Amino acid sequence: MQIFATFQYSLFLEIAMTELKQKGITDIYAIPLDLRKEEPRLMDGLHRSDGATLLDKGFILAFVFATVGASKGFVWKWGPVVWGLIGAATGILLGVLINVVVYYIRNSKQRQQKNTGKTGEVIIIVTCEEHQLREAEQILWDHFALGVARTKEA
Repeated sequence: MQIFATFQYSLFLEIAMTELKQKGITDIYAIPLDLRKEEPRLMDGLHRSDGATLLDKGFILAFVFATVGASKGFVWKWGPVVWGLIGAATGILLGVLINVVVYYIRNSKQRQQKNTGKTGEVIIIVTCEEHQLREAEQILWDHFALGVARTKEA
């Protein structure tokens, strides 16, 4: 039988592996997962999207500024069409600028949090006899495994 478990790399993982060895389970395989090295892209592509957009506030502000510009344009020199277009362009630029600034502020906070002791996850594969299964699984859960699954050998 095999048991798969995931852990945050910590002292609890080491204690769990030591306790398994003390119980006579010596076939333990640990695989550390790599952390993401590259930053996610700012612009989404056709086949990948993170659900965030840079244009949502821009379109709202473009609507508001175009409406105000067109209504005031009846009084101003260039007329309502030109002032409506100027308002729309100003709204889009201001909205995109706000979203980019918020994006970089939010990501700089996340980068600071990432750099403060963030460790990767480790996958543990334990091969044991069927009579040791419950005990090994309980040891993994007791030492804060993120998830545990078991398989049967064919």
